[in-house]
Amino acid sequence: MTLSLPARVYLLACEGDKGRISDRRRVAMLVRAAAVTDLLLRGRLADHGGKASVTGRGPTGDLLLDDVLANLSEDGERSWRSLVRRDGADTLKSLELQLVAAGMLRQHTTRFLGRQVLEVADPASARRERGRAEAALRDPLSEVDTDDAALAALAAAAAVGVTRREAWANSERLAELGERVGPAVPALRHLVRRLRAVRASAGSHG
Repeated sequence: MTLSLPARVYLLACEGDKGRISDRRRVAMLVRAAAVTDLLLRGRLADHGGKASVTGRGPTGDLLLDDVLANLSEDGERSWRSLVRRDGADTLKSLELQLVAAGMLRQHTTRFLGRQVLEVADPASARRERGRAEAALRDPLSEVDTDDAALAALAAAAAVGVTRREAWANSERLAELGERVGPAVPALRHLVRRLRAVRASAGSHG
């Protein structure tokens, strides 16, 4: 099964032995940025002076990407930050439903409070995506394909699966990868930094 970029970044974001995501708001932005980037790499979106516009319609071969593209087709040109910020929670939920239907996620009832949570059915799939992101940071640039470049650049921008320390240590490589990926990466980085600042401010005020 060929995974879309949103599915790959979701798996990368799954943490621990259980393979669950912990920060839904940040992962929602990451998944949304991955969907926008995937459409850009497929030639369905284009950048015109810092604005994104739809350049191609029709099925992409992925239901989530089809839905995102259909929604974007209803609008005119929009900023990349707007596209990454828009409908993130809905995009995340749609992706999770798709992964559950594909058997890649499963529902689990926690012992504490009996909450329904989602877990990766095969933890090796999450480890594989993290390994691909790590390889993109260390392998010769000529050997890193565009999808893996996007995986690593987006993960680092969201500080998901790639720590802030690792991102700092590999800043030059990430800049090179980001140039191949497109405007959604800096847009995601900006939004994640703003989210972090808002949370820090809220914490400082009790």
